[in-house]
Amino acid sequence: MARIQDNNKFYSLLRYYVDATFFMAYRRFEYTELDKIPRDGAVIFAPNHTNALQDALAVLVADHKPTVFVARADIFKKPVIAKILTFLKIMPILRIRDGFSNLSKNDEIMERAVDVLSDKVPFCIMPEGTHRAKHSLLPLVKGIFRIALLTNERTAGRMPVYIVPMGVEYGNYFRYRSSLLFTVGNPINVTRYVAEHPDDDIPQLMNGLRHELTEELKKIILWIPDDETYDAILELCYLSTAKRMKEQGVKPSLKNRLQMNQTVVVDAQKLAQEQPQQAAHLFAKAAQVAEARQKLGISVDSLHVKHLVGSLLLKACVLLVTLPYFLVAAVVTLPIWATAEGITSRMEDKAFRNSFRYVLTLLLLPIIMLVCGLILFLNFSWPVALVLWLAVVPSHIVLNEYMRLLRLTVSDWRLFRNPTLRALIAEVRTLFY
Repeated sequence: MARIQDNNKFYSLLRYYVDATFFMAYRRFEYTELDKIPRDGAVIFAPNHTNALQDALAVLVADHKPTVFVARADIFKKPVIAKILTFLKIMPILRIRDGFSNLSKNDEIMERAVDVLSDKVPFCIMPEGTHRAKHSLLPLVKGIFRIALLTNERTAGRMPVYIVPMGVEYGNYFRYRSSLLFTVGNPINVTRYVAEHPDDDIPQLMNGLRHELTEELKKIILWIPDDETYDAILELCYLSTAKRMKEQGVKPSLKNRLQMNQTVVVDAQKLAQEQPQQAAHLFAKAAQVAEARQKLGISVDSLHVKHLVGSLLLKACVLLVTLPYFLVAAVVTLPIWATAEGITSRMEDKAFRNSFRYVLTLLLLPIIMLVCGLILFLNFSWPVALVLWLAVVPSHIVLNEYMRLLRLTVSDWRLFRNPTLRALIAEVRTLFY
């Protein structure tokens, strides 16, 4: 009987296409510290979970090797869906919300996970248990540590067991073709940890590993305490990070941006401890900026435009010049964007929007390109048809980039017309610096 971790040639071939289309979903992406992934033992990937399917895909493309994932059991109820998910190397896992009486069924899942890891096939589980679009962390669930300890027990002396923290950071959780930073943290050697704590029982070992993983994850993501100051501190990151990087001559990479954001968080927390009244005043102003900006639909990018009038004129010229191609791109990719807009606008959980857009693009884009090719080659000589077809190939990217530029132009205009908000932004920056 085939096991979920066994090689599948069709799966391996499909992975190349999946990887390529995944990177198309982002304007900028950086994968860092991949060399930290251990190669000498059983490896459990432990990423933070903020953006539904996109998080799993970000992990998947970090290494072309097959990786087995777990997902909530309720999506496996329909046999056809279950077969597709199994082909994609996804196993079900039950949660407390599925009923305490059903949790015993996870014992079988644990055994299958150990079997996967024993074959040195990477196993990925989101330790937060559910996704949440916030720069923070939910309390980590026990499942990942149970699997790690059980695997360590079964493979004792044969190979080490690792939990590998992975940080997935997005420029925007809800905008298609935003940015993606993927960082591998310091692996936790479970085998060594158990050996160093011989007197601890299983619950103590699990709590210790949970603490270790939580602290390692905080180092590789933008972690802001999820309390009443969250929105204010996040807004301070938006308002000050780009300027700090420019003033300090820091290269504007995604990794450097994360590190500068982390510095901003530390500075804000330090101010709250040392000068609580001044911090409270600053946080109130920053929260006011965040509320006004979001209400007006002003992008974070507009906060860093030095000359709004010049920016508006330049963007307007680009939009005007590229309008004909945008119209062609809109017609060519109509099935993708019309379907995406129609369905995602009704989604209650906005974190699923990018995942849906990605899957829709994955399925429809090759069909659209094939149809376009047939139409062109049937109506034009092959050299002309080839040139025209190559011209429409980037239509999907062009459409999204045009819409992004249009949104930024509108955003710049709204900020330009709001001197009160601009004054408040300047006041916050002065207070914080």
